[in-house]
Amino acid sequence: MNSIAYFTTVLPPKLMKKLCLIYKPLLLLFFSIGTQIFAQSGISVSPPRTYFTLNPGESDRKKILVTNVSDVSTLELSISFNDWKYDNYGSNVISDPNTLTISAAKWITVLSGNVFKLGPKESKEIEVLMQVPDKINSENIHTAMMYITQTNPVEGKNKSGENIKISIRTGVKIYQRLNIGRNQDIDFTDFKFDKANNQLILNVQNDGNVWSEGTIKNELINQETGKQTILKDVVFYSLPNDKRIVLMSLPEDLEKGNYIVTATLALDDVENIKIAELSFSNEK
Repeated sequence: MNSIAYFTTVLPPKLMKKLCLIYKPLLLLFFSIGTQIFAQSGISVSPPRTYFTLNPGESDRKKILVTNVSDVSTLELSISFNDWKYDNYGSNVISDPNTLTISAAKWITVLSGNVFKLGPKESKEIEVLMQVPDKINSENIHTAMMYITQTNPVEGKNKSGENIKISIRTGVKIYQRLNIGRNQDIDFTDFKFDKANNQLILNVQNDGNVWSEGTIKNELINQETGKQTILKDVVFYSLPNDKRIVLMSLPEDLEKGNYIVTATLALDDVENIKIAELSFSNEK
């Protein structure tokens, strides 16, 4: 028999800094062919995520710095936009522009044009304009993925030493939300032990009105021996109305016995945490 308990608590800022893990991925890299190419060619972008706070009818501009990290290659680049969202497991789902209800792809214009070149080690600021229509749907946020794609593939070699053509694509996530108060509201909705796959399954829901980042920490206690087991932290991202399924593998050598697991959810900039407890029996 599994049992679950949920708690919410508020912590002082200093303690929250210790609990929260700030996770800032540099960028998303997509390659036409999987290979070791970083020494030969590459694109860096800053920032990798761009945020607009705009109401209907309003507009704003943001700058994104694009750098060719190659020492030798000139990159010919083009910019395009797609829709994106997270699936239930937190993976990116890319769609054609203007097909999702949260799409902002058609609201964005690259002021300097969608095609440009970068010489070796050269950088360029890309200025993007977001113009929100006068009438929009009731979604709390809208998003787009800005792709910067290399259109002149370069010569390279794969792990086997074979000659290949290499093309790089980098994605920048773009968010729009209304100019209203931020409400980060993430909570647990279910917690269970998956005996067949030796894992814990935690369901999380974003009931707020902003994109949220959080860290889940798990501590297991063997009720017979008192032995403590700490699982690897899980960092997750979510959009409003997202329902997330978080899978957390248990150690293969976890001893038999009755356990209590405590899951702690800490958001990156909110001074409160959510706690869930689950009792389960490991009988393998």
